[in-house]
Amino acid sequence: MSCTDKKTGLSCADPCGTLMISNAEYHADPAVSASHLHAVLQSPQHYFKKYIDPNRPKNDPTAAMRLGTLCHTAVLEPDELKERHPVVSSRRTKEAQQLISDGFEPVLQSEMDTAKQMAESVRNHPEAAWLLSVGEAEQSLWWDDDEFGLRCKCRPDWWSGDLVVDLKTTQDASPKAFAKSVANFGYHRQQAHYVKGTNCARFIFIVVEKTYPFQTAVYELDTEAFAIGEDQRRRAMHRIATCKQRDEWPGYGDNVQTLSLPSWATYDEIPFSEF
Repeated sequence: MSCTDKKTGLSCADPCGTLMISNAEYHADPAVSASHLHAVLQSPQHYFKKYIDPNRPKNDPTAAMRLGTLCHTAVLEPDELKERHPVVSSRRTKEAQQLISDGFEPVLQSEMDTAKQMAESVRNHPEAAWLLSVGEAEQSLWWDDDEFGLRCKCRPDWWSGDLVVDLKTTQDASPKAFAKSVANFGYHRQQAHYVKGTNCARFIFIVVEKTYPFQTAVYELDTEAFAIGEDQRRRAMHRIATCKQRDEWPGYGDNVQTLSLPSWATYDEIPFSEF
């Protein structure tokens, strides 16, 4: 794939090139993204099936994914909201299907209302509003990782020089809950990947809840969390490079494996009242 920015003349083949292209064009490019790192750490077979297999099925966005995309537009590119996301009575109508075919992302009125309330919450948060006061949304960036011999890419939600801001939607934006989300969804690996690509000095999360009262919080990972994310990024990159070189994509294993219970599931932790 070759994409060229009409203003800069940069293409996907240009080292350290930034492009203002569509989300679909960005995801179609095969360079290694943060999502690729998450998949290969689950298993190389997951990575292959999701990103390399020519027979892989098309994945339609879930309701949560649609709301996340809608919220991103409402917060980061509000002028594009109505054009990108026309409101329809149902996504099953011929009108809605035609809009999807034409590259639009139609939404229900209830989804639009929710996204606008989430965006209002972000804008009313003083630190979040300040972080988003200068910069650009959804710039796509490519670079070559010489250590592993892999072409990489990232698409910061918001980028302003030394600062990258990542917008997350969640059910619970409290510090304890979002720390769990970071670990569960690999956001620390994503941060390491984006820092590598942008060479930014700070990477900050703006987190907004998907249900009323749509609370917003702003977080920055500590040095230990970043170090763990960087270690996992490098292990994932090594795994991708090795599997590509060997053209082997193993899954969870072909033999019978012995399992032990996790520490939290021992009998000692069963409440006495259950006996």
